[in-house]
Parts: sequence; structure tokens; C-alpha cells
Amino acid sequence: MSRCDAVVIEACGTEVWVEMAGRASSCGSCESTGACQTGLPGLSAAPRRYRLDNIIGARVGDHVQLIVADGTLWRASLASYILPLLLAIAGAMAGQSAAGDEWAVIGTVAGLGCGLVLLRRKEIRARREGSLFSLQVQTSEVRFKEQS
Repeated sequence: MSRCDAVVIEACGTEVWVEMAGRASSCGSCESTGACQTGLPGLSAAPRRYRLDNIIGARVGDHVQLIVADGTLWRASLASYILPLLLAIAGAMAGQSAAGDEWAVIGTVAGLGCGLVLLRRKEIRARREGSLFSLQVQTSEVRFKEQS
């Protein structure tokens, strides 16, 4: 499991806001402490905030851990890159065999679009089910809600 430390910054009713550093340290699976995400363009060093159900009774200032189950990031990466690529290639092949180069381009765009729509639907379903990440304090867990 990958873990990342966070701090409860606001508690309101049945929900809390947690804040974690913008760049995570290494996950502990390798010896390159602090090397993860370094030098990657587009990654912000600003802290990130998430809204969670507060079923564990967390209070402002509590230190908690965000936990991602083994294989979750790997499956998400595969789905994000491979699914749209395979659908784009399949669309290009179908378009090429049907009517030539112009239709191959249209098939590529259609396949890529279908892949992105499928990924978006999967993301919405995962957010609704609350199965993206969990927050742990001692032995309790809290599931992410969609950030507003």
C-alpha cells in the first residue's frame, strides 16, 4: 500500500478537510527517498486538500494517512494510457479498411474519444462509490468524497 501523511485543517459537521504536501516523498518501496515526482513538468508543489467523511472523529490538527491499495495506481495508469490508445488504433484500422486514409483519421479520433468517455464514466462511478482512496487514523477508515 502507498501511504501519504496529511493533516486535518478543518472539521465541519460530518466532514473534514485534510491537506497534504503537493509532492509526495517516496513510497517506501525503493531506496530513492524524495525522488518520486521530482523534475516532472506540471506538478505543483502547492499543498492539496481533500474533503472526507469524518466517521473517525478527527479534529483539526490530527495527523492522518491517505492510503492507496496495492495495484490501484498501476491499474489506473494502464487504463488511462492503454485503453484510449487501443481504441484509437482499432478505430484507425476500421476506418482504413472501410474507406481509406480520411476515414482512418476519423476512426482514430472516434476511438480516442470513446476511450476518454469510458475513462470519465469509470472515474464518476469510482467517486460515487467512494473507492478511490482511504484515510486512516488508527484502525478506522474514511472514504473520499468529490472535491467541491
